[in-house]
Amino acid sequence: MTTTTKPKRTRRSAADRRAEIILAAKSRFAVAGFEGTTTRQIAEDMGVAQSLLLYHFENKGDLWKAVMTQIFEHASLVVKEEFEAADGPDPKPQLMAAIRAFIRMCLEEPDLHRLMTMEGRAHSDRLDWLAETYLRPLHDTSVRLIAECQERGQVDPGDPTLLYYTILGIAGTVFSFTPEIGLLSPSSVPPDPNAVEERVCAAVFSQNEFKGEG
Repeated sequence: MTTTTKPKRTRRSAADRRAEIILAAKSRFAVAGFEGTTTRQIAEDMGVAQSLLLYHFENKGDLWKAVMTQIFEHASLVVKEEFEAADGPDPKPQLMAAIRAFIRMCLEEPDLHRLMTMEGRAHSDRLDWLAETYLRPLHDTSVRLIAECQERGQVDPGDPTLLYYTILGIAGTVFSFTPEIGLLSPSSVPPDPNAVEERVCAAVFSQNEFKGEG
């Protein structure tokens, strides 16, 4: 008589479970926003009990913070890598590094722009936390570089903050709207990061400086 041995179930570690929950929550928050999302919906997306989420995260707010922390910690690594490649006193290579970092962030984390579109349109405690923890350092560094490039005639005059959001808008929209672009123009998907960088530079740098990018 032969006996069959049932395969052992591999138990996921707590870290793996948390990572799975964060991934599912990120997708749901990106579609419905914080207010339009419940932990029950996230659990249903995962096919698990809601109690599992509440075991790992005390409430929806804690889960949302974990999602944003993961995204911006990844973004910080991207920024660091790009800035390490830009050397010298000229602010232009550093601004180019910031542009490439934003494009990489949007390419690697397309939900980032979707989430920030949700959060950035209304004042909330969450936005305050994001601004002071992650957004202000990125904004202040980028605006300083834009202003320095303006002083050198490398960037046309204008409000540096508006130019900063122009960069975010172009890069973020292209990558977060990939499903729509794919429906209307399949040949444009996936978006070419180099082509996106060219469009951003055309919008930011003065004409002579942009031609010099070649």
